[in-house]
Amino acid sequence: MILILSRLCEPSSELHLAEHLYEASALSDLLGVPDEKVNEDRLYRALDTLLPHKKALEKLLKEKLGELFDLDYDLLLYDITSTYFEGQAEGNPQAQRGYSRDHSPGLSFRAYGPRNLMKITPR
Repeated sequence: MILILSRLCEPSSELHLAEHLYEASALSDLLGVPDEKVNEDRLYRALDTLLPHKKALEKLLKEKLGELFDLDYDLLLYDITSTYFEGQAEGNPQAQRGYSRDHSPGLSFRAYGPRNLMKITPR
Protein backbone atom coordinates (compact mmCIF):
# COMPACT_ATOMS: atom_id res chain seq x y z
CA MET A 1 0.00 0.00 0.00
CA ILE A 2 2.92 2.35 0.75
CA LEU A 3 4.34 1.91 -2.75
CA ILE A 4 0.97 2.42 -4.42
CA LEU A 5 -0.08 5.51 -2.50
CA SER A 6 3.30 7.17 -2.74
CA ARG A 7 3.39 6.53 -6.52
CA LEU A 8 0.00 8.23 -6.86
CA CYS A 9 0.99 11.18 -4.65
CA GLU A 10 4.51 11.76 -5.94
CA PRO A 11 6.02 9.48 -8.59
CA SER A 12 9.61 8.91 -7.50
CA SER A 13 12.10 6.19 -6.75
CA GLU A 14 11.86 3.75 -3.86
CA LEU A 15 15.05 5.32 -2.48
CA HIS A 16 13.46 8.79 -2.46
CA LEU A 17 10.37 7.34 -0.81
CA ALA A 18 12.42 5.69 1.94
CA GLU A 19 14.77 8.60 2.57
CA HIS A 20 12.50 11.63 2.17
CA LEU A 21 8.92 11.28 0.96
CA TYR A 22 7.45 8.88 3.53
CA GLU A 23 8.72 10.87 6.49
CA ALA A 24 7.57 14.17 4.98
CA SER A 25 4.07 12.90 4.16
CA ALA A 26 1.05 11.86 6.20
CA LEU A 27 1.36 8.23 5.03
CA SER A 28 2.69 7.12 8.41
CA ASP A 29 -0.42 8.47 10.14
CA LEU A 30 -2.79 7.14 7.48
CA LEU A 31 -1.31 3.64 7.27
CA GLY A 32 -0.06 3.22 10.84
CA VAL A 33 3.44 2.23 9.71
CA PRO A 34 6.17 4.16 11.58
CA ASP A 35 8.83 6.01 9.57
CA GLU A 36 11.63 3.78 10.89
CA LYS A 37 9.93 0.68 9.39
CA VAL A 38 10.10 2.07 5.84
CA ASN A 39 13.50 1.60 4.22
CA GLU A 40 14.73 0.91 0.70
CA ASP A 41 15.45 -2.79 1.36
CA ARG A 42 11.86 -3.45 2.45
CA LEU A 43 10.46 -1.51 -0.48
CA TYR A 44 12.62 -3.41 -2.98
CA ARG A 45 11.66 -6.73 -1.36
CA ALA A 46 8.00 -5.77 -1.77
CA LEU A 47 8.63 -5.28 -5.49
CA ASP A 48 10.43 -8.64 -5.62
CA THR A 49 7.32 -10.35 -4.25
CA LEU A 50 5.21 -8.80 -7.03
CA LEU A 51 7.50 -9.90 -9.86
CA PRO A 52 6.12 -13.47 -10.19
CA HIS A 53 2.64 -11.94 -10.58
CA LYS A 54 3.64 -9.32 -13.15
CA LYS A 55 1.78 -10.77 -16.16
CA ALA A 56 -1.45 -11.32 -14.20
CA LEU A 57 -1.25 -7.81 -12.71
CA GLU A 58 -0.67 -6.24 -16.12
CA LYS A 59 -3.65 -8.12 -17.56
CA LEU A 60 -5.91 -7.09 -14.67
CA LEU A 61 -4.81 -3.45 -14.84
CA LYS A 62 -5.34 -3.35 -18.62
CA GLU A 63 -8.87 -4.70 -18.18
CA LYS A 64 -9.73 -2.33 -15.33
CA LEU A 65 -8.31 0.71 -17.14
CA GLY A 66 -10.36 -0.18 -20.21
CA GLU A 67 -13.52 -0.55 -18.12
CA LEU A 68 -13.02 2.59 -16.03
CA PHE A 69 -12.19 4.90 -18.92
CA ASP A 70 -14.03 3.15 -21.76
CA LEU A 71 -10.77 2.55 -23.64
CA ASP A 72 -10.15 0.00 -26.35
CA TYR A 73 -6.42 -0.39 -26.88
CA ASP A 74 -3.70 -2.93 -27.51
CA LEU A 75 -0.68 -1.08 -26.12
CA LEU A 76 -0.48 1.57 -23.43
CA LEU A 77 2.75 3.48 -22.95
CA TYR A 78 3.64 5.03 -19.60
CA ASP A 79 6.35 7.65 -19.67
CA ILE A 80 8.12 9.45 -16.88
CA THR A 81 9.84 12.50 -18.23
CA SER A 82 11.46 15.48 -16.60
CA THR A 83 12.52 19.00 -17.31
CA TYR A 84 14.91 21.34 -15.56
CA PHE A 85 14.80 25.02 -14.70
CA GLU A 86 17.58 27.54 -15.23
CA GLY A 87 18.22 30.01 -12.42
CA GLN A 88 16.99 29.76 -8.84
CA ALA A 89 13.35 28.92 -9.75
CA GLU A 90 12.35 30.44 -6.41
CA GLY A 91 8.96 31.45 -7.78
CA ASN A 92 8.08 27.89 -8.77
CA PRO A 93 7.18 25.65 -5.80
CA GLN A 94 7.14 22.55 -8.03
CA ALA A 95 10.83 22.93 -8.93
CA GLN A 96 12.96 20.80 -6.63
CA ARG A 97 16.62 19.87 -6.56
CA GLY A 98 17.45 16.20 -6.91
CA TYR A 99 18.60 13.53 -9.33
CA SER A 100 18.48 14.73 -12.91
CA ARG A 101 18.25 12.24 -15.76
CA ASP A 102 19.10 15.17 -18.05
CA HIS A 103 22.58 15.29 -16.51
CA SER A 104 22.02 18.80 -15.25
CA PRO A 105 23.32 18.56 -11.66
CA GLY A 106 22.50 21.43 -9.35
CA LEU A 107 19.50 22.64 -11.33
CA SER A 108 15.92 22.45 -10.13
CA PHE A 109 13.80 19.95 -11.97
CA ARG A 110 10.33 18.46 -12.12
CA ALA A 111 9.45 14.85 -13.04
CA TYR A 112 6.13 14.02 -14.67
CA GLY A 113 4.44 10.65 -14.53
CA PRO A 114 0.89 9.27 -14.76
CA ARG A 115 -0.57 12.15 -16.72
CA ASN A 116 1.58 11.21 -19.72
CA LEU A 117 -0.33 8.25 -21.15
CA MET A 118 -0.52 7.36 -24.82
CA LYS A 119 -2.82 4.66 -26.12
CA ILE A 120 -2.10 2.86 -29.36
CA THR A 121 -4.83 1.09 -31.31
CA PRO A 122 -4.49 -0.70 -34.64
CA ARG A 123 -6.26 0.82 -37.65
